[in-house]
Amino acid sequence: MEQIRDAIGTQGSVSNRLNQSINSDGSLKSSAIDDAFHSIENHADTLNYVRMTKSQSDKLDLISEEATNLSIQIDVDGSSTILFDGGVIELQASSSIVPIITAPNILTFELGFPSTAAHRHFYGSTPVDVNLMDPDYINYTVDSVPSPFVDGSLRVYVNGVRIFEDIEVYAPGPLTDDPWTLLSFVSNSVNGEFALSSAISEDDVIKIDYDITFI
Repeated sequence: MEQIRDAIGTQGSVSNRLNQSINSDGSLKSSAIDDAFHSIENHADTLNYVRMTKSQSDKLDLISEEATNLSIQIDVDGSSTILFDGGVIELQASSSIVPIITAPNILTFELGFPSTAAHRHFYGSTPVDVNLMDPDYINYTVDSVPSPFVDGSLRVYVNGVRIFEDIEVYAPGPLTDDPWTLLSFVSNSVNGEFALSSAISEDDVIKIDYDITFI
């Protein structure tokens, strides 16, 4: 009897207390279920189960079924690679390659020819002495203008042998029995000039190749 009285609680009778949640046929009242703390907000995270917000759930809906992680590895020069395994990879246009997006998900690349690459080649030209009245056979311009040329494009030949800027090489004289001369040259592409390391003679044949840009 004492346990039954304790079961009454504050409702006056056990019947009053049971009537709050149980129908006369013994089924649970829907109003009693609705009043219970069924919202996920009223639950606590555990070691194996955690709550999720609406925005987090929406993000999961964007993931395709059976989706896996995506990473991109780029072979730079045949000897090293770069791995992109997180974050955003940005594709930028260059002067010669332009990425084009076609709806909805097609990416193509258009190859163009940059205007800065347009230039004209000159082969087997005869350079001009800087001082036409009194040539020193050392200082030359690529033409009579003189024209600026593409840096690194100048090639100099003395009696058929190519000489260089970074090393000295022996060039033959104009005749078979003439001694060979150790030569190199220094160029100034902006001013269209170059200078030999040693003087040659008026009988030596000097020819040049070079490029001039159109821009």
